[in-house]
Amino acid sequence: MNNQSKYFAYIRKSSDREDAQILSIDAQKRELRNYARNNNLKIIKTFEESASAYKTGRKGFNEMLKEIERGKANGILVYHLTRIARNSLDGGNIIYMMDEGLIKEIRTPERLYTSNGDDKFIMQIHFAMAKKSSDDTSQFVKRDIKSKILKGEYPVSAPIGYLNMSKFGVITGLRYDQNKQGLIKEKAKEEKRGIRRIEQDPLLAPLIRKIYQDYNTRNYSIDELRKISFEDGLTGARSNSMVSKATMKGILSNPIYYGAILWKNKIYPPEKFPTETKHSPIVTKDLFESVQEVLGNKSRPRKQVHHHKYTGLIRCSECGSAITAEIQKGKTYYRCSKKKKMDFKCSQPYLRENTFEEQMERELNKYVLPKDFIDWALESLNQNNEEEQTQVKTILSQQRKQLTAVESQLSQLLKLKISPSNSNNELLNDEEYLLQKKELVAEKQIYQEKVLNVEQLSENWLEQCEEFFDFALNCEKNWEKDQEGDRKKILSIMFGSNLYLDNKKVFIKAKKPFFRKALLDNPSNWRGRPDLNRRPPA
Repeated sequence: MNNQSKYFAYIRKSSDREDAQILSIDAQKRELRNYARNNNLKIIKTFEESASAYKTGRKGFNEMLKEIERGKANGILVYHLTRIARNSLDGGNIIYMMDEGLIKEIRTPERLYTSNGDDKFIMQIHFAMAKKSSDDTSQFVKRDIKSKILKGEYPVSAPIGYLNMSKFGVITGLRYDQNKQGLIKEKAKEEKRGIRRIEQDPLLAPLIRKIYQDYNTRNYSIDELRKISFEDGLTGARSNSMVSKATMKGILSNPIYYGAILWKNKIYPPEKFPTETKHSPIVTKDLFESVQEVLGNKSRPRKQVHHHKYTGLIRCSECGSAITAEIQKGKTYYRCSKKKKMDFKCSQPYLRENTFEEQMERELNKYVLPKDFIDWALESLNQNNEEEQTQVKTILSQQRKQLTAVESQLSQLLKLKISPSNSNNELLNDEEYLLQKKELVAEKQIYQEKVLNVEQLSENWLEQCEEFFDFALNCEKNWEKDQEGDRKKILSIMFGSNLYLDNKKVFIKAKKPFFRKALLDNPSNWRGRPDLNRRPPA
């Protein structure tokens, strides 16, 4: 077959973690040339590319398959089968083209694969294993990123104004600068703290702050800011020219500068991050939000917009429309928006804001939790949590051992199938292999689901309960302060959208767990019983 076969060499290198141990392009090329020379193979053309095979759409790979369909070659020479495909579609196309006779053989330095059933079966196993490896890698990366974000660590390369730091407190990558390194260490020493994973750039952070302050005055356009910042020393990442217009807009709209992290269209606020890991903000949140308003209006004078406290929470009991608000003679009134198409006008009257708040204060008093109840509940929950965590660890240990045992059986089954002693399928034929594999895979999936369920159940429910009790304990105080929309937050948490306005009266239905008051109604059920061996309803 060698004399009849015409070969394309396919060489691929990816920067993905999945390919961390694969040879470079030059090394692969050298290996394939030596193999072709030693086996008298003629390479018609070599296709090279740097791209991940996790998804379809590789330009060089698709071009090679088109050339094979035109009959210019009928064999592929590749360093390893994983270079060809790590996704089910590309791997399936290769198998299909072998079925159709378009590809006579695929060669690697380790093995020859032809169109016979055994070889194609082994190829399918390799492709499936490569796909599973890529899926595992993708899942690992996603979990790693989520874990970093929850700790307040920026998961990718830091934007202009910040520097990525290694775990040893050294600036990473091409941004390393000895002067900046010294300034960062000195600042951390003055503040008596360790160096975080991203730190303010000592030279560029003040420029970012100035950009925000200048733009907030509404006296500068984006282009003017680009010129001013360039004169101050801010340049593009890969050149010594002005930053682009898109980059400047990105700087002005990235919440990282006030301490938050934007990831996958979701903003993680800085107050959720641990103090020791979250990065230092360059601007205040108020300045950032003010700049967003200027950006939204493209520096034109902004029409005054009133943000009313309770809009978006209340609905009309008569027609179901949202309740809106308006200001009349300096007083805020709530009324039905009447936006739904109806044959009649909604007859509900206006309700003054202070009257609404008086009603809500009376209603909230029904849900106040006594401090001694909270103390009792937390003590009981702490006891239950310790017992539950001990049980969970035991269960997880047993289930993980069972999962490891099944994975070991799968590995041994594959080794037996592809071993030289089973070349004639005497020890294990295809039908037996697939049947045993199917049973083991099903068993493995059951144990994986069990482990996942136990891990999810073992999440720290105690912390969530403590947060709830802290909210309940401070509810009255926060309502009185009413800082940063506290009142609206309280109503939203407790009642959601279950508030209805009917004839100037507000009717509500509390959400879980606020409407469960059985213990509170009869204090004798809980007072003096910190040893209660169950979780009390909230």
